Amino acid sequence: MLTHPTLDQLHALGLHGMAKAFIDIQASGEANGLGHAEWLALLLDRESSLRGDKRLSARLHYAKLRQQAASRTSITARRAASIARCSLNLPKAVGSMRIPIS
Repeated sequence: MLTHPTLDQLHALGLHGMAKAFIDIQASGEANGLGHAEWLALLLDRESSLRGDKRLSARLHYAKLRQQAASRTSITARRAASIARCSLNLPKAVGSMRIPIS
C-alpha cells in the first residue's frame, strides 16, 4: 500500500491530514524549495484543518437540523461575494457625504 516509512508512521499515528499533505507536497514538486520548518508548518496546517472539518461535520450531524446546514467555507465565500457586490454599488465619495440634521 504505502511505500514510504514516514507515510506509514503518519497513518499509524492517525495523522491522516499530515500524510495527505506529505503526498501532495512531494507530488507538486514544491519539496525542493521548502525548508524543514516550512514543511512542518504545511503538514500541521493540513492536519489542523482536517480535524476542524471533522469536528464541524460531526457537530452538524448530531445537531439534527431541519434544514441542510452550510459549511463554514461556503458561508465565508458567500459573505465575501455579497460584500464585493455591495461595495461595487457604493458611491466613491461615501465619506464626504453630508447628512442634514433636522
